[in-house]
Amino acid sequence: MIVRQSFLCLCIVTFAAVYGMAAEPFAVQKARLELEKVKELAAIGVVSKVRLVQSEEKLEDARDEDTLSRLLYGRVGVEDLSEEQTKELVAAAERRVARVAMQYQSQKGLVEQGVVPKGQVEELERLLADRRLGLQLAEGRAKIFEDFLNMAKAEEMSFAETDPDVEERPIVETFTGSGVFKDAHLKYVEAGFEKQFGRVLPVSARGQSALHTTLGFDHAGRVDVGLNPDDPEGVWLRNQLQTLRVPYIVLRAMIPGKSTAPHIHIGLPSLRLKQADTHSGGGLN
Repeated sequence: MIVRQSFLCLCIVTFAAVYGMAAEPFAVQKARLELEKVKELAAIGVVSKVRLVQSEEKLEDARDEDTLSRLLYGRVGVEDLSEEQTKELVAAAERRVARVAMQYQSQKGLVEQGVVPKGQVEELERLLADRRLGLQLAEGRAKIFEDFLNMAKAEEMSFAETDPDVEERPIVETFTGSGVFKDAHLKYVEAGFEKQFGRVLPVSARGQSALHTTLGFDHAGRVDVGLNPDDPEGVWLRNQLQTLRVPYIVLRAMIPGKSTAPHIHIGLPSLRLKQADTHSGGGLN
């Protein structure tokens, strides 16, 4: 009986270990296994500490590459990122640039001394350029997230203070209409906008998102559109919504203490989620 229990425990531990390895991306798993092998060799003095450090950096680089694959090049939308994930994304991109930049400077010095061929440095130059581009993209996505975060927060601010740069127009302006916003309304204005302006309506948030849930806002059945409400496109959209009697909120300018981009929130104001509410649906009414 004891032997059977021991065998069962061994199977469970083995399965957990194998499952954990399978959950890792292949590149990360490969780099981690290589590091474990190098550690064993370093322990008996077969490889140098330099090789060990290189293997550790290779594993960290693989993990950072996986972060970019998931959060920058993957299918995760900006509205579904968290604040921590955006910081993680930029930090990973910065580390990847720093690693290659350090290698480039080191190899460049060796080229000048005639120790290594010039082609080796040219390859690092191309790699460094690629990683700098990745950093620019990561920073761009983080900036979009910051604007989106501020937009979501600003929607909950119902005061109507004015900004001298907005010709005394209220920062927040509300149109209640019929109080009803349906999917058919959105499809109608999307089709009309594309016909009128030759581009897709710039929707920045459609229904509930992870960000709104994190902030504690019920954004289900609501849509945010990244248009300046006083530009021709924004004026056109507001006129259409008024004609349809669809409720909307205009946010015109910078909210004091925040860097908020002007936008139009279609639908009734977002409500606070209840403490136990875990709703994450994104459909319209």
